[in-house]
Amino acid sequence: MKTIDLKKKLKPLYAASAKTPAIVDVPALSCLMVDGTGEPGGTAFQEAVGTLYSVAYTLKFSFKKERSIDYPVMALEGLWHADSMDHFLAQKRENWKWTLFIVLPDVVTKKDVAKAVKGVQEKAKFPRFPEVRFEKLKEGKAAQVMHVGPYSAEPETIDRLHAFVEEQGYRLRGAHHEIYLGDPRRSKPEKLKTILRHPVERAAGR
Repeated sequence: MKTIDLKKKLKPLYAASAKTPAIVDVPALSCLMVDGTGEPGGTAFQEAVGTLYSVAYTLKFSFKKERSIDYPVMALEGLWHADSMDHFLAQKRENWKWTLFIVLPDVVTKKDVAKAVKGVQEKAKFPRFPEVRFEKLKEGKAAQVMHVGPYSAEPETIDRLHAFVEEQGYRLRGAHHEIYLGDPRRSKPEKLKTILRHPVERAAGR
């Protein structure tokens, strides 16, 4: 049995400091993705999460059984944005757009994902089956920090991350990125851990 230790290989990307933000270089990552709109925790969001995990575990078990390759199912991640940044920063969640995803090892191909999606869709009990796709996420250079506490308290940590980006001579680009290391069903809100990340580029004149 061959084991692909994704958690060890990508450890720097999933081990942020809660005190000091940092700049990291994110390689291109294979991902299982699904898009949606609306408030986190809503019906569409929950259906997307359920679908992602169903497909992710189907892939994992098929690789283990058919190819003798084992790997961990990674944490749930999300890209967040809105047509208006004011709506995003003002927590107008009904206007938020998101892409939820789970990172996959490079041995998984688009064809593998299509096969797993078809199998899950045939057995799905979801009222609505979100469109799942395979895509390479290419963030490159980014700033990140660990947020400890409830999701509702994230704005303060986000402001601190944005200030760090400016101090370092960068500017934001792309979508706000969150990595959910805690399970809100099992952890107290004040103990939840979420990595907040945002792609960056050098600011003009810096």
